[in-house]
Amino acid sequence: MIFEILIKLKGSNPQIWRQVQVDASISLDKLHHIIQASMGWTNSHLHSFSIDDIEYSHPDFSDADFLFADSTKYKLKDFAEERILYVYDYGDYWEHEIEIIRKIDTPILLKAVCIDGQGKCPPEDVGGIYGFDEFLKIMADKNHPERDSYIEWCGEEFDLNDFSAVEANSNLLRISLLSG
Repeated sequence: MIFEILIKLKGSNPQIWRQVQVDASISLDKLHHIIQASMGWTNSHLHSFSIDDIEYSHPDFSDADFLFADSTKYKLKDFAEERILYVYDYGDYWEHEIEIIRKIDTPILLKAVCIDGQGKCPPEDVGGIYGFDEFLKIMADKNHPERDSYIEWCGEEFDLNDFSAVEANSNLLRISLLSG
């Protein structure tokens, strides 16, 4: 079974989203890597899934203060009817809504495929959705006194409309090759 999922970055305006086909039997841990690759994140921070008031993450992230259910042991298909919230980077606190929008009854899918999307992923460590909004305002104002330093920090002029399914799929192929 293949699930077509919609990944939406909460609070983004315009909405930043990806539509990805994944094998329903992938673990939540594998889903984390798929979200990272398709959105364009760099997997530089902690993450978790919240489903029915239970937090799931990699077992290495659990400690005395945070106890997570093991995301390597739960499959996406176990939550086919649930609302899934994915949080990346507890500092910037990027919230993503994951929705299963279609179930396709077909044999196994060997690698995830990004079939559509909109919006470039925010730069890492930009300050969450509010910092990102401010970043976009500064980048849009060619006369803003901080614009050049933001471009230098970001490494390029930032174009919010610069989404590429080809690039997302290249990232997805890379993680599928790395994971065996």
